[in-house]
Amino acid sequence: MKDLVHQFILLHFKKPVEASYRHLGDALLLTVFMEYFGLDNPLGVYALDLYPLLVEEFHLWHRSLGMEKSPFSFIPCC
Repeated sequence: MKDLVHQFILLHFKKPVEASYRHLGDALLLTVFMEYFGLDNPLGVYALDLYPLLVEEFHLWHRSLGMEKSPFSFIPCC
């Protein structure tokens, strides 16, 4: 019975976590090597989708600190 419970835990919990871990490791390795060799980052395309949300968060952050305008010239939010 103990072996059956152990196999159940391995099948339903450990294996998916290991697969996800390997997938993230592969993505990180690909990104590091592409950066090293000067190739474009394919994950950067997905970051463009987040840009409007990040600009809004950045705007709220610098306003909460009492800054009227963005402290960085390369982030136009105001």
